[in-house]
Amino acid sequence: MNFTVTYLAYFTPIILTTLVVILVIALRWFTHRERMELIAQGVEPKDQARTEKNHKLALAIGLVLSLVGLALTIGLITLGLGPWLLAGLLPLAIGLAFILVSLILAPAKPKKIKEKEEPKAEVEPITVEKAEEEPILESFRLEDEDEEEEQEVI
Repeated sequence: MNFTVTYLAYFTPIILTTLVVILVIALRWFTHRERMELIAQGVEPKDQARTEKNHKLALAIGLVLSLVGLALTIGLITLGLGPWLLAGLLPLAIGLAFILVSLILAPAKPKKIKEKEEPKAEVEPITVEKAEEEPILESFRLEDEDEEEEQEVI
Protein backbone atom coordinates (compact mmCIF):
# COMPACT_ATOMS: atom_id res chain seq x y z
CA MET A 1 0.00 0.00 0.00
CA ASN A 2 1.14 3.48 -0.76
CA PHE A 3 0.58 5.66 2.33
CA THR A 4 2.09 8.78 0.77
CA VAL A 5 -1.02 9.54 -1.27
CA THR A 6 -3.25 8.99 1.78
CA TYR A 7 -1.15 11.29 3.97
CA LEU A 8 -1.06 13.90 1.23
CA ALA A 9 -4.86 13.87 1.04
CA TYR A 10 -5.10 14.44 4.80
CA PHE A 11 -2.35 17.00 5.20
CA THR A 12 -2.95 19.22 2.15
CA PRO A 13 -5.96 21.05 3.66
CA ILE A 14 -4.12 21.44 6.97
CA ILE A 15 -1.03 22.86 5.25
CA LEU A 16 -3.10 25.24 3.08
CA THR A 17 -5.09 26.44 6.09
CA THR A 18 -1.87 27.03 8.02
CA LEU A 19 -0.41 29.06 5.14
CA VAL A 20 -3.54 31.20 4.90
CA VAL A 21 -3.49 31.87 8.66
CA ILE A 22 0.21 32.83 8.47
CA LEU A 23 -0.55 35.17 5.55
CA VAL A 24 -3.40 36.87 7.44
CA ILE A 25 -1.24 37.33 10.55
CA ALA A 26 1.61 38.77 8.47
CA LEU A 27 -0.71 41.23 6.71
CA ARG A 28 -2.18 42.35 10.03
CA TRP A 29 1.33 42.80 11.46
CA PHE A 30 2.44 44.95 8.51
CA THR A 31 -0.75 47.04 8.76
CA HIS A 32 -0.11 47.55 12.47
CA ARG A 33 3.50 48.61 11.83
CA GLU A 34 2.34 51.05 9.15
CA ARG A 35 -0.22 52.61 11.51
CA MET A 36 2.37 52.96 14.28
CA GLU A 37 4.81 54.68 11.89
CA LEU A 38 2.11 57.10 10.74
CA ILE A 39 1.24 57.92 14.35
CA ALA A 40 4.94 58.42 15.16
CA GLN A 41 5.20 60.91 12.29
CA GLY A 42 2.17 62.80 13.57
CA VAL A 43 -0.17 61.78 10.76
CA GLU A 44 -3.61 60.59 11.75
CA PRO A 45 -4.22 57.23 10.01
CA LYS A 46 -7.63 56.69 8.49
CA ASP A 47 -9.58 53.79 9.90
CA GLN A 48 -10.19 51.81 6.72
CA ALA A 49 -12.09 48.97 8.39
CA ARG A 50 -15.06 51.20 9.14
CA THR A 51 -15.66 52.78 5.80
CA GLU A 52 -18.96 52.25 4.11
CA LYS A 53 -17.24 51.04 0.96
CA ASN A 54 -15.71 48.07 2.78
CA HIS A 55 -19.09 47.08 4.19
CA LYS A 56 -20.67 47.18 0.76
CA LEU A 57 -17.81 45.06 -0.58
CA ALA A 58 -18.30 42.48 2.19
CA LEU A 59 -22.01 42.44 1.46
CA ALA A 60 -21.36 41.89 -2.25
CA ILE A 61 -18.89 39.07 -1.57
CA GLY A 62 -21.36 37.48 0.81
CA LEU A 63 -24.16 37.62 -1.73
CA VAL A 64 -22.01 36.06 -4.46
CA LEU A 65 -20.75 33.28 -2.19
CA SER A 66 -24.24 32.55 -0.88
CA LEU A 67 -25.73 32.31 -4.35
CA VAL A 68 -22.88 30.10 -5.62
CA GLY A 69 -23.27 27.85 -2.58
CA LEU A 70 -27.02 27.67 -3.06
CA ALA A 71 -26.60 26.78 -6.75
CA LEU A 72 -24.06 24.06 -5.91
CA THR A 73 -26.30 22.67 -3.18
CA ILE A 74 -29.30 22.54 -5.48
CA GLY A 75 -27.20 20.90 -8.20
CA LEU A 76 -25.64 18.31 -5.89
CA ILE A 77 -28.84 17.41 -4.08
CA THR A 78 -29.94 15.67 -7.29
CA LEU A 79 -27.31 13.02 -6.46
CA GLY A 80 -28.99 12.40 -3.12
CA LEU A 81 -27.96 13.16 0.43
CA GLY A 82 -24.29 12.68 1.15
CA PRO A 83 -21.03 14.36 2.04
CA TRP A 84 -20.77 15.91 -1.44
CA LEU A 85 -23.41 18.42 -0.36
CA LEU A 86 -20.70 20.10 1.72
CA ALA A 87 -19.29 21.48 -1.54
CA GLY A 88 -22.40 23.67 -1.75
CA LEU A 89 -23.28 24.12 1.90
CA LEU A 90 -19.87 25.50 2.92
CA PRO A 91 -19.87 28.44 0.47
CA LEU A 92 -23.50 29.07 1.37
CA ALA A 93 -22.68 29.27 5.08
CA ILE A 94 -19.59 31.43 4.50
CA GLY A 95 -21.57 33.79 2.27
CA LEU A 96 -24.32 34.11 4.86
CA ALA A 97 -21.66 34.86 7.49
CA PHE A 98 -20.24 37.65 5.26
CA ILE A 99 -23.71 39.13 4.85
CA LEU A 100 -24.39 38.97 8.58
CA VAL A 101 -21.04 40.55 9.48
CA SER A 102 -21.48 43.37 6.96
CA LEU A 103 -24.95 44.12 8.29
CA ILE A 104 -23.85 44.04 11.94
CA LEU A 105 -20.74 46.18 11.46
CA ALA A 106 -22.26 48.63 8.98
CA PRO A 107 -22.01 52.24 10.11
CA ALA A 108 -25.19 53.60 11.57
CA LYS A 109 -27.23 55.81 9.33
CA PRO A 110 -27.58 59.34 10.66
CA LYS A 111 -30.99 59.82 12.14
CA LYS A 112 -32.99 62.70 10.81
CA ILE A 113 -34.11 65.00 13.56
CA LYS A 114 -37.70 65.89 13.03
CA GLU A 115 -38.33 69.48 13.81
CA LYS A 116 -41.32 70.14 15.93
CA GLU A 117 -44.01 71.43 13.73
CA GLU A 118 -45.14 74.79 14.96
CA PRO A 119 -48.85 75.26 14.90
CA LYS A 120 -49.69 77.37 11.94
CA ALA A 121 -51.16 80.72 12.82
CA GLU A 122 -54.67 80.96 11.64
CA VAL A 123 -55.10 83.77 9.18
CA GLU A 124 -58.19 85.83 9.60
CA PRO A 125 -60.04 86.27 6.38
CA ILE A 126 -60.20 89.92 5.42
CA THR A 127 -63.71 91.04 5.27
CA VAL A 128 -64.98 93.86 3.19
CA GLU A 129 -65.58 95.95 6.30
CA LYS A 130 -61.94 95.74 7.46
CA ALA A 131 -60.65 96.59 4.00
CA GLU A 132 -62.75 99.70 3.93
CA GLU A 133 -61.55 100.78 7.38
CA GLU A 134 -57.91 100.97 6.36
CA PRO A 135 -57.30 102.73 3.08
CA ILE A 136 -54.46 101.34 1.07
CA LEU A 137 -52.85 104.69 0.32
CA GLU A 138 -52.54 105.61 3.99
CA SER A 139 -50.76 102.35 4.77
CA PHE A 140 -48.15 103.11 2.09
CA ARG A 141 -47.66 106.63 3.41
CA LEU A 142 -47.05 105.35 6.92
CA GLU A 143 -44.35 103.00 5.69
CA ASP A 144 -42.66 105.77 3.71
CA GLU A 145 -42.64 108.05 6.76
CA ASP A 146 -41.08 105.27 8.85
CA GLU A 147 -38.30 104.83 6.28
CA GLU A 148 -37.58 108.58 6.25
CA GLU A 149 -37.30 108.59 10.04
CA GLU A 150 -34.86 105.65 9.93
CA GLN A 151 -32.71 107.44 7.34
CA GLU A 152 -32.56 110.58 9.51
CA VAL A 153 -31.42 108.51 12.51
CA ILE A 154 -28.56 106.94 10.58
